[in-house]
Amino acid sequence: MGLERELTTQEYVVLGMTSAAPQSGYSIMSAFDSSVYRWSASPGAVYPMLKRLERAGLLASELEMIHETRPRKMYRLTPAGKQLLDEWLKSPVDNNDVGEGQDILQLKFLFMEQLLGHEAIMAWLDSYAAAVDIYEKLLLAMRDPELAEWSTHQQLIIEATIMKLNMQRTWIQLARQRLAVKARQG
Repeated sequence: MGLERELTTQEYVVLGMTSAAPQSGYSIMSAFDSSVYRWSASPGAVYPMLKRLERAGLLASELEMIHETRPRKMYRLTPAGKQLLDEWLKSPVDNNDVGEGQDILQLKFLFMEQLLGHEAIMAWLDSYAAAVDIYEKLLLAMRDPELAEWSTHQQLIIEATIMKLNMQRTWIQLARQRLAVKARQG
């Protein structure tokens, strides 16, 4: 048992999916095909992934017998899997996440609700906000006309990226406000 390599994002997402309730391979494939997860996953990819995670001690499985249907293997998160998932969820947000991994950040936030406490989630949101600020400063420096000549198309792409950063910043503020209200209520 043990990790032979760093987990892929998709493997972390599988751990997150099994954190709320045991999942079958079929339910994981169906979730990947849904609009929430935005991945397409074939049985040839999902089942070997589940076996790797089980061999590594991150998932455990048992056969579930439901009346007259054939048995299905249900996977649940182990304590070692939960610890690794918690570390992934708590990891600070970096420039790559802000620039290219916004969907992954949203999935992390989704899994945090069941796994992390209020303070850990707020700390993660702080790191997300800081990473957005840093990324924006880099873009603004690139946009500086004294540093480079940019075509109209390049300028518009940078402007679109800054708009996306502002959207992320607004979402972070909204998340912080709603979580603060929820914490006060209960």
